[in-house]
Amino acid sequence: MNVVAPTAHPLYVGSLEKGFRVLAAFGDDCAALGVTEIALRTGLDKSAAQRFSNTLHQLGFLEKDTSTRRYRPARKLMELAFTYLRHSSLGAAAMPRLIEAGAVYQTTMNLAERDDTSLIYTVRIPHQKAAYVATVPGRRIPMYCTATGHAILSRMPPDKAEDIIARSLHAENIPGTTVDPKEIMKAVRKARRSGFATTFAQLLPREIAIAAPIVDYRGQPVGAVHIPAYTPAWKLSDARQKLGPLAIETADAISGALLASGQEF
Repeated sequence: MNVVAPTAHPLYVGSLEKGFRVLAAFGDDCAALGVTEIALRTGLDKSAAQRFSNTLHQLGFLEKDTSTRRYRPARKLMELAFTYLRHSSLGAAAMPRLIEAGAVYQTTMNLAERDDTSLIYTVRIPHQKAAYVATVPGRRIPMYCTATGHAILSRMPPDKAEDIIARSLHAENIPGTTVDPKEIMKAVRKARRSGFATTFAQLLPREIAIAAPIVDYRGQPVGAVHIPAYTPAWKLSDARQKLGPLAIETADAISGALLASGQEF
């Protein structure tokens, strides 16, 4: 979870932002944190970190191990995710179409939604051998080095796409991750011509990622259909030939449903 404080606003509540900062301290790299670690990750002093952590514990959003005195996210956080997904017209439009598409080649199907320079997986339809972590919604990924990101950027004006790339963190996720803005824009232009994007070994070794953009009723890109495949079971050429058209067809069907509904989401 990313928490970015906006510019000063008369209605902005700083203490509420600090509470969310504590929740955001728990990421993929940790299962539990002590107060000192929370303070370091949030920039709060230790006393404030203790107060906010204890309050969130009392409210049920953090669990506390009585022996180690370390905190971890609690089940109640799932209610927040449910509230968002329950009322998501994009998720409702995507779910049945992702299930149907996943059955064609027995592949995982993901819906990724845009969040500034990042994307968040909100709907995930796994195949039978998928690892648990690959089935859990809520994972955040960068736009600049992913097929899902390139697909969305391909439906934006070039200057807007370049701005997002420039504001992204150009750190290698694994050796070989593309971080050169010119090469990224080259991939975006290719995705614009073909209607779908392809990347290989950008987030995970051996992963071929195929993605096609989803647009809302105004024609604005709001997300992407993402289909991962892995070598050696899949060759890059086969993935492009088979999964590319499938991604486009699925994304177009979702976009059509959004157009028909005319709803915000």
